Amino acid sequence: MIRVHNKPNTDIPTEGLVLKVRLPVGTDPSIVPSLKRGLEDLVAALLTKTTFEEAVFRRADDIAAAITGLSGPVAPLIEERIRRQETMRAVFARGDWLTAAQINALQIVPPENKGQPANDWTHQGRIFSVSVGGEDYFAGYQFDTMCQPLPVIEKILDALGPVADTWKIAAWFHFQNGWILGTGEREGQPVAPMDALDRRDSIINAARHIDGTYIA
Repeated sequence: MIRVHNKPNTDIPTEGLVLKVRLPVGTDPSIVPSLKRGLEDLVAALLTKTTFEEAVFRRADDIAAAITGLSGPVAPLIEERIRRQETMRAVFARGDWLTAAQINALQIVPPENKGQPANDWTHQGRIFSVSVGGEDYFAGYQFDTMCQPLPVIEKILDALGPVADTWKIAAWFHFQNGWILGTGEREGQPVAPMDALDRRDSIINAARHIDGTYIA
């Protein structure tokens, strides 16, 4: 049984109200106090003037992070979000990333619309982007010296198939892949796809074996 206390910025009087929550059989009693505090804070947040979408959907990562304060094991979903954040930092720290406006400026005849041609290329499946802070960024290794999409990128994206979260695509390109082995001084060592774009057959074969997980 969890008692909901009124918060200073809450419009709805909740003092004295009791919310009954049925815990799964076998729940460790030691995590109940921290679970109670987490749920009280979550309910209070949902009852403030903050919109429901901002509190839950748009801030899902923040809510997940707050729940990680539980003393019990971290839930698989939260672990997935943590791996995603670690991957995003690692991937974005390496390589050149361009905005749509920068790609536009690098064209011989830049379209008037600053979002072009990057947006068209993305919709055509010729390149991919990731979102950071609400803005799309495009990995520089997707383009040739004239800032045109490398033909192999479209072939790779087609081989990877539908991927809802493009950060998984970025991670696939970024981390060493056992399906692509180095030559010369790196003979037999795994190579990151982004460093093997000149090896068309090997990289497309590797793309067909994506496991769909984040790597960090």
